[in-house]
Amino acid sequence: MAYPDLPDPFDPQPGEWLTVLRSELPAMDGERIVLCHSLGCLLWLLHAREEGDAVDRVLLVAPPCTDDLPAVVRFRPHHVTADHVRRAGAETRMLCSDLDPYCPAGADATFGRPLQLDYEVIPGGGHLNTDAGYGP
Repeated sequence: MAYPDLPDPFDPQPGEWLTVLRSELPAMDGERIVLCHSLGCLLWLLHAREEGDAVDRVLLVAPPCTDDLPAVVRFRPHHVTADHVRRAGAETRMLCSDLDPYCPAGADATFGRPLQLDYEVIPGGGHLNTDAGYGP
């Protein structure tokens, strides 16, 4: 298992984060599983759009879609398609909430249906993070 440190978390840059992600993928042994939360989901979708290295399974948790945060806008995966997602991961699933403050339009409408993802909406789940009451 690896939990890569992504550079400059308070002013993240897509190119820098993609470089780290792409350096980690070849080192994965056995079944290759990627778990992404929040901005990491958008990072994965950027990777998928650019036809990066594929993995076996991907879990996207609480992808953001707000226009209020520059980092989210910078990472927005314009023109990513369901075909890109399928090429990047043999199986991709998304967990999201109907009350995520970082995705007021709803991740199901913004990502789930357009990208033909298998997804589950957790009612009232917030951003599915520690601030929303999940995990220590």
